[in-house]
Amino acid sequence: MKYPLLALVLLISAGPRMNAQEHANFPWWNSPIRSDLGLTPTQTERIRQIVHSYRDRLLDARNEVQKAQGDLEEILNDPNVNFDTAKPVIDRLANARANSSRVFLEMSVRLRSVLTLDQWRILVRRWDEQQKRKPSQMETPPE
Repeated sequence: MKYPLLALVLLISAGPRMNAQEHANFPWWNSPIRSDLGLTPTQTERIRQIVHSYRDRLLDARNEVQKAQGDLEEILNDPNVNFDTAKPVIDRLANARANSSRVFLEMSVRLRSVLTLDQWRILVRRWDEQQKRKPSQMETPPE
């Protein structure tokens, strides 16, 4: 490969997105799928409140991941890569990703508690259908 460091960075940053198809790990409340659920006004308001209450934590968590990814990219692009320098950054990135996932999944469980079981099943089915229509993230686009 022509750019091995770029490939490594892409692989590292693709890791969390490979798991994004998990049902609890997508922003359905902002997608057209939401209209299929038949939410009541009370449910809609409760969902809005939950998302709003997590907004700052989600933004902070995402920013920490981006900062750590940027620091790791700098280390990987340095001509003299040093594992001892990289190790704390790797740990920080792993912890930031874990925290980001934790915050999002915590919010997702709270959102799930607002839905009925039938609404949840509709949501899962619609999400699966939507994902099957998307090209795989690992596929190479035509040139």
